[in-house]
Amino acid sequence: MVPLCYLAARRVTSRLRPTWWLLTASNLLWLTGELIWSGYAYLAPDGASTPSAADVLYLASYALALPAVVVGFGGVRSDRRLRGLLDAALVALAVGAAGWTLVIGPLLPRSPQLGAVVAFAYPLLAVTIITLLIVVGLCGHRAVPRSILIVGAAFTLAGLSDAGYSYLYTIHSYDDSSWLNLGWQAEAVLLCVAALTAARIPEHEPRVRRLDRDAAVLPATVAVVTVVCLAAVDHLGDGSLGLSTLVIAVLLFGGLLIRQALVTRDRTRLATALDAALREQERLAITDGLTGLYNRRFFEEMLQLEADRSARQGAALSLIMIDLDRFKKINDTFGHPAGDVVLAETANRICRAVRPSDLVARYGGEEFVCLLPGADEETALEVAERVRWILARIPMTLPDSREVRPTASLGVASAGIRGGRPLADIQGLIHDADGALYRAKAHGRDRVVAAGRIADPALDTDPDLPAGLVWLADQIDARLSSHEHSTAVSRWALLTGERLGLGQAALRRAAAAARLHDIGKINVDEAILTKAGNLTNAEWRVLRRHPEEGARLLVDLSDRADLAPLVAGHHERFDGTGYPAGLAGDDIPIEARIIAVCDSWAAMRADRPYSAPLTESQAREQILQGRGTQFDPVVADAFLALLDAGAIDELAPLRLRQPDVSAEPHAPVSMPTVDARVQRTG
Repeated sequence: MVPLCYLAARRVTSRLRPTWWLLTASNLLWLTGELIWSGYAYLAPDGASTPSAADVLYLASYALALPAVVVGFGGVRSDRRLRGLLDAALVALAVGAAGWTLVIGPLLPRSPQLGAVVAFAYPLLAVTIITLLIVVGLCGHRAVPRSILIVGAAFTLAGLSDAGYSYLYTIHSYDDSSWLNLGWQAEAVLLCVAALTAARIPEHEPRVRRLDRDAAVLPATVAVVTVVCLAAVDHLGDGSLGLSTLVIAVLLFGGLLIRQALVTRDRTRLATALDAALREQERLAITDGLTGLYNRRFFEEMLQLEADRSARQGAALSLIMIDLDRFKKINDTFGHPAGDVVLAETANRICRAVRPSDLVARYGGEEFVCLLPGADEETALEVAERVRWILARIPMTLPDSREVRPTASLGVASAGIRGGRPLADIQGLIHDADGALYRAKAHGRDRVVAAGRIADPALDTDPDLPAGLVWLADQIDARLSSHEHSTAVSRWALLTGERLGLGQAALRRAAAAARLHDIGKINVDEAILTKAGNLTNAEWRVLRRHPEEGARLLVDLSDRADLAPLVAGHHERFDGTGYPAGLAGDDIPIEARIIAVCDSWAAMRADRPYSAPLTESQAREQILQGRGTQFDPVVADAFLALLDAGAIDELAPLRLRQPDVSAEPHAPVSMPTVDARVQRTG
């Protein structure tokens, strides 16, 4: 048995290794005691006396088994181990008092023999070990290793055998050939099996329960039963409680009170820890771990609440969407840890720039959002400008002492004001702010743009468009009019797409394709483009090729082939009678349907060589006439709604004119329908 326990102690790698070292020492003491007892049995005529040196070793063996259990389950808190020791002491005291009073005491003469006391100590120590194993091991852990369970079974057998030995010794009926020896031999076999199990089968370390199973019923029940039994014995004897019964009752119930105090303290600590964990979970559920700002989920919940409150009070509500410019370059140049520093410092600066009543959240990646309750558009623009300034004007210091000066693009949108979104449409409000943010980036970054505001027509809508094709679009616009065309169509296409709820990718495509929709006219003779009178059929055939030519240029001369179908389809009609492919309805890309309306409006409102501009009411009537035939009715309605809200601005004059464009005045040409005008002007 001792070699097997030693083998288990060498092979076990978990916290149970000290347990097996202690069990090895315990079994070594037990083996030595057995050898001494055997020596007494064979050498002494009357056998071994009690107490003897063997008894000392046996009791020492039990004494080492007690810390083996405690050490083996050392993962529990010290107060739980203390409670386990107290439970074991209470059970041992109760069992000892009841056993001595009810069984052993009546069999002894008036003065107890020391041998009987020693013999009675064996089962008490076994009970203590088993109680410790139950309270600290089984109740305090999710699972107990099989080897330890087998050890517990071994000590249970030992306790039963010791109880029998104690009784037989008291009545002087024990001899070396007693059947009780089988119990101790079975204990030894079980300990060998436990050691082999621990040595050969890897066992997981006992996992501690966060909230252990309180074994209060065990010591309480044993204590109450013991006191009742002792009181009954005293009552049957002389009719009054004996002093020993009172002392034992006081010790047991005092121990139970101390135990309850330990349980209360443990539960209070757990409740405090749980409350702190819940508060931390609540904080983590609504905050961003990197910046400490509120997260997107909490922002959306607060947006709904603030929108409802603003609707009840008749107040305005504004949003500011903030996106760091070229943040990927910071990560690529300085590393992601530096990028995290920039994000955290950005969050800190935004919080310093906004009003105390405003809510700041991290919307995702390098994008932030500010919720401004009670703020109209002008107030929101002032706050947004403060944010932009504090981000751009003061450099940020990285951990390696290098400095970066990131900028941000900001989009502002307001609800509950004239021309703004209704407060009930919070998703539309977010969409407006996001669209304004995109326009801020498209117009050069490091700027604030409000949803629906007129952007600078001199700036390109998409900074990633090929510069040569943008220049080509400007040259064509300059040939046909003294006012902008493609920049305005791009701007209005973006607003119309936002109104329709398109995603950012579709919005970018619509704005970019609108900026380049007329580049195919470079292959159309200028005489045809600027002809004051009606075009011949041959001239119409040449002019109508320009959408396909524009698409071909995008494929051949740029990496924006994704825009080619949109440019090719901007003269298709909703009823299928357009060109070049005769597409109809939803077969026409939505971006092309948007460009068709915006292009027509810009053509009708401009002074062209072949036509004087129409008034706003005349142009509006032309759009209404083409609704459902030439134009997608949904797109036409969205455009006219923007017109009514004042979001469709006037055409801005061009800064430069082509020197070779004829300045000769031309008479207006009466066009019967918008169809013919759009076919001519594109």
